[in-house]
Order: sequence, then structure tokens, then C-alpha cells
Amino acid sequence: MYKIVLPILGFENFQSLSVEKIDEFFSFLVFDKNTKVTVVNINVLNKVSFDFQIDSDVLEKLKIKSKEDFYTYFTVVSQNPIEHSIINLVSPIFINEKEKLVGQYVTSEKVEPYLASIDKCVTL
Repeated sequence: MYKIVLPILGFENFQSLSVEKIDEFFSFLVFDKNTKVTVVNINVLNKVSFDFQIDSDVLEKLKIKSKEDFYTYFTVVSQNPIEHSIINLVSPIFINEKEKLVGQYVTSEKVEPYLASIDKCVTL
């Protein structure tokens, strides 16, 4: 189980979750037996440029000291076909695997695009 140290938008009442890996890029954040969210690892979005600063209080709460301390995921709203699924690029979810901490960060910086389909992210 992972402790939620920064609320996940829409799931603020949950204190913990588990991570269920689907493959090397996609995972589920599982809040309880009826509630899970699909997330995509930043590595699948290799054509998208991310350049935002993470607030120091966020880094402290997640016990992040270097880039190696965490993984970055983005929430996915599934569509059919899967390539049309929408990814929220403005509010990454950080997972500190070593400390078993998780939290969502909403950047105040301008990110373009802030929403994109999976197929668009692969070709940006």
C-alpha cells in the first residue's frame, strides 16, 4: 500500500491506495475494490516536452531528493478505441516507490497541450 500524502483530485477522502501495473507504461491506482483510475507513465509520452518546476513543499511531502526517487504518471480517461483516450498533462501523479508515497501535483505553469489523446501524445 502507498500512503497518499498529497490528495488525488476527485479522491480526496482516500488515505492510501495500491498500484496495479498493467504493463511498462500503464497502471491502475486502486483505491478500493470498486474504485480505480488508469494512469500512464511519462515515459510513453516521449514526444511531449515537460518543463515545470515542482514546489519544494511537494518534494518534501513526497520525500523526493532527486529524479531517481520518483515516477511520474498522468491520469487517463479511457475511450474506445484506446488511442483516443484523454491524458491530463497538467496534474501529474508522483509515486515515490522507495518510501511508498503518492501525491498529485497541479502545476500553476502553462502546459501545452494540457489535455491530449494518447495517439496525439505519441506524435507531438
